[in-house]
Amino acid sequence: GVQAQTETVWRAIRNTDGGGAKTTKTNENDSDSSNNKNQSAHGSHAHEPLPALMFINKMDREGADFRHAIDTVKRKLRGSNPVVVQLPLYRVHNHGRVETITNNDNGKGKSSSSSVLGEDIVAGSLNDSPPHGDFVGLIDLVHMRAIIYPPNIESLSMEEAVPSVIPLLHSNIQEGNPSLVKAALDGRRELISNLADVDEIMGDLYLFAMEHEENENHENDSSYCPILDNISTEEIQLSLRQMTLSRMIMPTLCGAALRGVGVEPVLDCVAEYLPCPLDRLPPQLRMLGNNNNNNNNNAQQHGKKQKQKLPEKDDSNSPICTLGHPFHPSTLAYVFKVLHMKGRGGSGDGRVAFARVYSGTLKARDSVRVISPGNSGVSDNEGKNKKQKHPVERIGGMLELSGGRFDNLTEGSCRSGDVCALVGLKGVVTGDTLLLTSAASSSDGSTNSKKKSAKKNNNDAHWKQYMDGVHLAGLTSPKPVLTIRVEATSSSEQSRLSSALALLTVEDPSLVVEETPTTTLISGLGELHMEIVLDRLRREFGVEVRTGKPAVTYRETVSLEDGEEVETDGMVEYDRTVGGVRLQGAVQLRLRRHADSRPGHECIPPEDPVVTLSPETRTYFNLDPNVASSDDESEHKYPPPLRALLSGVRGSLKRGRLGPYPLANLECQIMDVDSELSSQDTLPGAMRAAAANAVNTLLEALANEDRMLILEPKMNVEIYVPTGRVGDVLSDLTVRRGAVDDVAMAEEGGGTSDHVKSMVRAEVPLIEILGYANSLRSLTGGEGAFSAEYKGHAPQDGV
Repeated sequence: GVQAQTETVWRAIRNTDGGGAKTTKTNENDSDSSNNKNQSAHGSHAHEPLPALMFINKMDREGADFRHAIDTVKRKLRGSNPVVVQLPLYRVHNHGRVETITNNDNGKGKSSSSSVLGEDIVAGSLNDSPPHGDFVGLIDLVHMRAIIYPPNIESLSMEEAVPSVIPLLHSNIQEGNPSLVKAALDGRRELISNLADVDEIMGDLYLFAMEHEENENHENDSSYCPILDNISTEEIQLSLRQMTLSRMIMPTLCGAALRGVGVEPVLDCVAEYLPCPLDRLPPQLRMLGNNNNNNNNNAQQHGKKQKQKLPEKDDSNSPICTLGHPFHPSTLAYVFKVLHMKGRGGSGDGRVAFARVYSGTLKARDSVRVISPGNSGVSDNEGKNKKQKHPVERIGGMLELSGGRFDNLTEGSCRSGDVCALVGLKGVVTGDTLLLTSAASSSDGSTNSKKKSAKKNNNDAHWKQYMDGVHLAGLTSPKPVLTIRVEATSSSEQSRLSSALALLTVEDPSLVVEETPTTTLISGLGELHMEIVLDRLRREFGVEVRTGKPAVTYRETVSLEDGEEVETDGMVEYDRTVGGVRLQGAVQLRLRRHADSRPGHECIPPEDPVVTLSPETRTYFNLDPNVASSDDESEHKYPPPLRALLSGVRGSLKRGRLGPYPLANLECQIMDVDSELSSQDTLPGAMRAAAANAVNTLLEALANEDRMLILEPKMNVEIYVPTGRVGDVLSDLTVRRGAVDDVAMAEEGGGTSDHVKSMVRAEVPLIEILGYANSLRSLTGGEGAFSAEYKGHAPQDGV
């Protein structure tokens, strides 16, 4: 239902489950459209892309142009295919008198409908400019009906604000306002034509109707329409739903949400055209990191059996669907948002966790296991730390989600596909997975034979093993690109500042806080992000802070061609005596581009360096040379000298040669290691120092060859500027080292506003647009606006 679709919108906004989905609300003056996200900048996506509707809002504003808004979406949202399913209705005051058609029929609704749809009601068109009048309702092209809202609806009660629904194909309506009916028929014909372009079945129906129009003579029958007579409303609805689910079209609606005009049809379209949980694929599940490969493999094989093996008809105990499917009996929930509401949460800080239940049922007072994906790979063989890493908590209660009210539910229950607000979970954060403490399996209580009982126990054992080692993909946030130093106005406020920042980091995973005894640094995704955090500190927590100058996060890398590798000149020897202790060792290293990074100087998010071991190095430390080192291998099992060796390499890669910037997008392989002592007798400090010396030697040689590059964060910028000031903005972007990607000039006569705006897309370094809002206002006389989104890091140029 609607709650499931609400969660779908949340998933689209945070952009971790769906890739390329857009949920758009736009009009001529305010275009709040979803940009195409850089998938690598926002983490991997575990779900299929999402379909969408488009709602053109604020149609009651002066100068709102339905046609121009659709043309703008087509121009700015490349690849979108808006299909109009509604037309706006206007009351034109200077059109003439309102006709009231009366008759002797006692049928209700005929005279009132005719009076409501008098000649002063005019429909908006996709071919002409909007009429000058008041926005009063809309035409539903699917059901061929007009929906007229009473005037001053925002001040009416719920009973008085009911709109009038008038069928347009009634004979009285066709006689009273024929131009309105003609506009509706033309819009319906255009709707079917657009569906025929993407739907093969609708295309056949459309061609069949056209053949009837050509072969039959209906010149004297003005009411005849082959499209209307041969294609039913049910066929149109089916085609709209199928094409929306396949993301071939984006049904477009209109209204004025603040006044409540057009809201009910939006909810109807959500239920009719957008997917319910049964239409979606179950979420991808990940197994917890386990050092016992046999257990991990068994769990994975069991998960595969669920997807591939169907149960026999006489076996009611076999699972019939995968975990996460709405019909699966086991409870699986995902925490997609955490807020702190004073007086609401059961914990001391008022923490409220918003969760979406994928399968099963979640109830108040249930005990759940909280699994954080970031901690899923650490546990010992005996599982002693499992409860510590994945604690069990008890749900204190549930809150009813009703607009801005959050009322307590005495017997709260949330079923699959619904969204709930949970209180009393003290350690939950955004991206956590919630599982019931006991694995659930289907049972009917009628298994009397030993064979069925043994099979049930076997299923229970498999389910317990599976449930103990599964979780959903957590929320992946880009690395911060801007850092600001903050300090409290007094020493007494410092503790309040630390507590407030701790709560904010729980709510916002993209916010990073670093506290030292002398300084506090907050890092985020841009200037606007930092401004919001500082505003929340003052407004919600009452903490006044002083801020320093923003610092941009730079990285360093090595200029390497595709497939190119650089390495040290043989073994790099290190031999020092420190405090009477001799530190001796020799290390050989090789650098190459990270496997996930793309060749060339593209703008991509930076990845931390990856350190691997060669077979020779593994042999030196008595490890299996045929096993490739990976993240799944537990490094705490390594001997101390090897752990010190890895620590020395990683520590040295955190500081480049051109500045105090960590390196990125590199893979460092330890080719060989040697020492006068055996691997067991080698001092860890000697290995750490030898590794650091080898890295510094290699980086110094690359710096002397001018192969070291500084990577700076780049932003995708969209600037909305009056057409007459586009040249000034482009010149300013050139000075700021910006690269202009596209300029969408406003079409002449495209809108009725006095200040028609064009849009400039550009890629600009973050350091160059700090404080850009003031500069843009000066360039455009206060009429310009811009939005910026982090794209990635690219080599610094033009400095």
